[in-house]
Amino acid sequence: MTQAAVSLLVEGGIAAATLAAIGERAGYSRGLVTHRFGTKARLLASLHDTFVADWIARVQHAVGDRNGVEALDRVVDALYGFVAEAPDEMRAMYLLRYASIDPGADFRTNVAKAHKAQRRDVQRWIEAGQKAGSVDARIDAALAADLFCATVDGLIYRWLVTPKLPMRDLHDLLKAQVVQVFGPRKAR
Repeated sequence: MTQAAVSLLVEGGIAAATLAAIGERAGYSRGLVTHRFGTKARLLASLHDTFVADWIARVQHAVGDRNGVEALDRVVDALYGFVAEAPDEMRAMYLLRYASIDPGADFRTNVAKAHKAQRRDVQRWIEAGQKAGSVDARIDAALAADLFCATVDGLIYRWLVTPKLPMRDLHDLLKAQVVQVFGPRKAR
């Protein structure tokens, strides 16, 4: 069912991803999806949470026990890997994320929860890097975490709107910027 929903989201957006259409695309009866999820809002929330779980697993695997610049570098690599290996899932996840700005989006709290967890993890990596000396101690870790997350979200948004964006080049540039911005500064 998830793959059917992803296909419908990517092909026709949220409006096309009806419970009946997902059931039909997946080869099930129309009522099975309704029985499992109840409402379209619950289905969309479940889909978002499934995509986020995949993203978190990718990031955790990539980062491991690293922190600071090295952890952020690994997050950038995981992002590029997700775009390259699962572009439809990434498109569907961000379609739902951006649709959550609608005050009527019932899955809005799911997206907010995911954003909070993402920011918390990035802040933790930055603070651990500061303690270890791999991140400039003068950086406001909370503010820097918000900036890093916003940069990643913005990059994904640009890729969604412009699929031919040179993602590999932007990936390489972002990695270089992470080192330049977050790395320790030498005394002058």
